[in-house]
Amino acid sequence: MEDKLEALTAFFRYPLEIRRVMYTTNIIESVNSKFRKVIVGRRVSPTEESLLKCLYMVAMELERKWTKIKNWPYIYSQIVILFEDRL
Repeated sequence: MEDKLEALTAFFRYPLEIRRVMYTTNIIESVNSKFRKVIVGRRVSPTEESLLKCLYMVAMELERKWTKIKNWPYIYSQIVILFEDRL
């Protein structure tokens, strides 16, 4: 119980906007899921380069979706401040 409480209090230390992004999306799982769909859908690729091009196109599509997050410039600046050692 105490470990769950500790995780919960750590979650509430973040600003509201970052908590909304964390709570409503799991970006890493979303990216992995989209990449898996492309790879499984193309069981045979002529070359490694063609597969990389497909993955690049998926990444560009995902990037367009991420820019639709409200207040993204503010959220990104908060993330940079909070996680400066990781970015």
